[in-house]
Amino acid sequence: MDTKKESGIDIRRVEWFDNRYYRIERNGVADYYVSVTTKLGCVAKPFLAKWRGDIGNREADLRMFEASERGTRIHSAWETLTTGGLVLYQPHRSPKCLQTDLDAYMKEYDGHVELVRYQDEMVQLNKLAQFLEIVKPEILGSEMTVYSDKFREAGTLDNLMRIKPGKYAVNGRTPLNIAGGLYVVDLKTGKVVGNEAYRQTACYAHAYWEMNKQEKEIAGTLILHTSSSNKAGIPGLGVHLRDKDQITNDLKAYRKISDVWEIENPNPQPQTFEFPALLTLRK
Repeated sequence: MDTKKESGIDIRRVEWFDNRYYRIERNGVADYYVSVTTKLGCVAKPFLAKWRGDIGNREADLRMFEASERGTRIHSAWETLTTGGLVLYQPHRSPKCLQTDLDAYMKEYDGHVELVRYQDEMVQLNKLAQFLEIVKPEILGSEMTVYSDKFREAGTLDNLMRIKPGKYAVNGRTPLNIAGGLYVVDLKTGKVVGNEAYRQTACYAHAYWEMNKQEKEIAGTLILHTSSSNKAGIPGLGVHLRDKDQITNDLKAYRKISDVWEIENPNPQPQTFEFPALLTLRK
């Protein structure tokens, strides 16, 4: 369970085996808001069902777990990079002499160092670093919790960036024309980016506006896709841009999904339980 302080409100993300909720405390009173991704999960995914049928549930569960863990590691390293830390590639079988370098880096960056153990993950992060070098955004926040009191839902946006207007060679052969302003940015490491990602980021953008009342400052959303098939621009990186009109349409679609989820879950609450942090048979 991790905790973050925002505007005097204590926000904790509570993860259980089957659902994700956010715990929000006001004046010592706790409330639970369902996560945006949980609501989006009620949409049927026929392609996923077919894939499971082709390879079997056990293999599918294993692959999904591995992909989730990989995505978590890449997100963690990205957060370190975008908050002024150092991302260091150090494979499991790296020479012992590199430990001296690690000690020096840990001292230089006050421990704000993320180790990347797998080559393919460092490749993904390098694509993202190239995006930062080309676009040169002002990073205003990383791993920001946003929530809506009106709809009782919450989520974590990967980044909030202010970007200068311009054409940027980051997404294939045609430069991406980005209007200046504030952008909600989400990182995706899976094979495909679809409507679910657009609806998710649209909801985050609206929640940010509800919290800050700065609607005019939100120019759009960006999805950084590290498993893209793009060959030009930044090879292997897809940058999906959604403007205000598209965000409005994405949000309308999300609200319909949310309505269905709420019909099926009229009294949502996390499944709470306790377990000890330490177990031992020693006397």
